[in-house]
Amino acid sequence: MRPEIPDFFQPRPGKYPYNLRKFARRRMILRILAGVLPPVFGGIYSKLEANWLELSKISLPFKGIQKQEKLKLLHISDLHLSEAVSLENIETALQKGFAESPDACFITGDFITDTPTEPELQSLGKLLLRFSSKCPIYACLGNHDGGSWASKNGGPHTSEDLKRVLKKSGVQLLVNESIKVRIKGIPLQIAGVGDLWSQECHPNLCLRTYSNPLPSEPVVVMCHNPDAKEVLQPFYWNIMLAGHTHGGQFIIPFTKLAPFAPVLDHSMLEGLHCWDKSRYIHITRGVGNLYGLRFNCRPEINLIELV
Repeated sequence: MRPEIPDFFQPRPGKYPYNLRKFARRRMILRILAGVLPPVFGGIYSKLEANWLELSKISLPFKGIQKQEKLKLLHISDLHLSEAVSLENIETALQKGFAESPDACFITGDFITDTPTEPELQSLGKLLLRFSSKCPIYACLGNHDGGSWASKNGGPHTSEDLKRVLKKSGVQLLVNESIKVRIKGIPLQIAGVGDLWSQECHPNLCLRTYSNPLPSEPVVVMCHNPDAKEVLQPFYWNIMLAGHTHGGQFIIPFTKLAPFAPVLDHSMLEGLHCWDKSRYIHITRGVGNLYGLRFNCRPEINLIELV
């Protein structure tokens, strides 16, 4: 006779080994997904973040600005026209910035990546011309814009083609040069130095040392690479506008580590910094990127209000 109460201690062949195999298979699939999905989703997100533009605003008490006066400066850098950064991306950034009605715009280098075609350069020039009619645009060059560094890294041997296009576009390019201007009646000296990596940074050609009579108006200097601050230290200026870092472009989450930042001084990757007691350095994360990727480091344009 069969027992009325089943013997639970008797093994039932096939059931538990099957369940164990099923569990092991599921665990293997989960491990594979755990290894594959984060990089996939991270890659998708970094592509999306590369076009997630941010407008950052700061207000800064500044020498030469009287009470009730204010200057709005738009700081843009690293346009990097290329396959990764389209003309439409650059146009969106300019529209967003000029919607704030700036009094002047400063572009601190790296207009291009690699070697764009002549039609691409002309299209960039026409785009800049549309905005230079709204307010003055001043600029300096970056390491990708042509010269010794660019020619060794897939870029143009000289910056002459870009200079020609910028001149036609109404952009005031300053390469180791300075000019005196009045913006809203406020006197400023604006200087632009050449790129550090291209060995073209010569501040002695456009700035005064402290041993000489100092200018009466405040000095704004454009310098693509913020590492050049040591080269510029002996010279008189009040604020340096820089780019180049892309803010690090890839920031490890929950840290401030930027392993790929192209500068020696990782303490200055973005934002406003008081340096050398009374001078300021402003570094923008820039509009474009390299390789079409950003992670934990959105592109940006900056509106600096001097008050």
